[in-house]
Amino acid sequence: MSEFARTRAMRQFYRDVFTRLIDLPESDAMPAHIVAEIFNFKSADFDRLEPMIAAANTGLDADKEEALKNMLRAITLANQAFEVKEQSRQKALPAELSARITEYVVAALKADNNTHYIVAAIQILFRVNEISSALFLINNNLSLISDSGTVLKILLLVCLMEEDYNQAMVVIQALTSDAALIGEDPMTLLMITCGIYKLGGLPDSFIDFRTLDDSNGQLEGAGYTWLLEKDSKVNTTVLLACDKADYFAHTLPLVYSLYETNRGVLDVHLHLYNSDEEMNESVKALRQQLPELHISATLEQVSACDEMAVEYAARRTLFLRDALQEFATPVIAMNSDVLARQAWVSPGAALQLLENEASPFWDELFGGFIYAEPGSITHRYFDIVGRFIASNLKAANRVWCLDSVALSASLDRLSGTEQMAISRVKRASILSDEDEAGAFCWASGAGQHAEEPSQQYKAALIKKYQR
Repeated sequence: MSEFARTRAMRQFYRDVFTRLIDLPESDAMPAHIVAEIFNFKSADFDRLEPMIAAANTGLDADKEEALKNMLRAITLANQAFEVKEQSRQKALPAELSARITEYVVAALKADNNTHYIVAAIQILFRVNEISSALFLINNNLSLISDSGTVLKILLLVCLMEEDYNQAMVVIQALTSDAALIGEDPMTLLMITCGIYKLGGLPDSFIDFRTLDDSNGQLEGAGYTWLLEKDSKVNTTVLLACDKADYFAHTLPLVYSLYETNRGVLDVHLHLYNSDEEMNESVKALRQQLPELHISATLEQVSACDEMAVEYAARRTLFLRDALQEFATPVIAMNSDVLARQAWVSPGAALQLLENEASPFWDELFGGFIYAEPGSITHRYFDIVGRFIASNLKAANRVWCLDSVALSASLDRLSGTEQMAISRVKRASILSDEDEAGAFCWASGAGQHAEEPSQQYKAALIKKYQR
């Protein structure tokens, strides 16, 4: 893990998970409104807050006051990482800003290196992608911070990202020795569960991996009905699964974009969750309006739960298994919050999976775009995936990235020859978050601005096709 290249390349989301909440009791000496701006509202307005920090009277000794103020300056600047992440196009923090943050952290620790400050410093440095500096602090202060759940979680994430599973086992043992260190943090439970699997285990809680060794398990029959029968089995079929809200917000514009770019090349199948009469009639009208897409549709009732997005994504992957057998065409199962931009070109493989670059095991394969052709390899693969997902849904293990974990873990059960038949490509080469002209489709979900090309394209499609 000398260079921590994979950790430094991972997306900001993972650096935020264990750094968003910083416990700094010393900040009680500062005026409450300043503390609230920095810690609660995550303000990064350094030019406004720094004079307030400097002028505050804490009543502390001079060294301790300067340490506290430098730590608050560092946290305020580091809050810019949140602002960068929340922009629709993520960019790295400027190197000079990271250097400035590091200087404030070093100055604070020189004045007062108590445990709270060391832990906060590690969080700050990790947040702004100064991974080596954060790990240096951990290694040099291990005896002081070995009981810090936050530090252990950061260290475990780095171990998993760098695929150092021997060190990961040591950290997992430290975390699991005291349940209070883990709490009910789902990300930590996900890391521990996947870490144990990568070490050769088959965890049976949080996520149940045991079906991977159960080749005789049978999937229950499909729980859906047909609304519109499939009347063409010539073209590759795009499978879109959605509820009513997603149908009107995202699926319709995506279907318009498929008609705009791939009419006569791709067909569309809509798998509708908890549909009503309005939605059914809209789908029937859409089939009449865009006949070259040969739109077909199925209905599935899904009980309400707290993690409907996970449930929906998992059930789409389950339906994909049935679709390959029922449709007798290649199938592209994809998220609805995208827009097709280019003509589809077959990858020339029985199965194509998209990889999220520099991502941990549970997020390595992107479940939101899968190309599969009917055949023995894909049927065997999706049997394994299906058993994995079905058993976890039955156990109410609706864990974020469940479908991605199922896709990755199930690959391990295929032979080397079978795996050679599978194409794995970078996600950005097919689905671009940056509106790249050569990508097959563009992301068009929430958080984007109206002036961005994807949103302008979406508006133009709605204006052209919506009735």
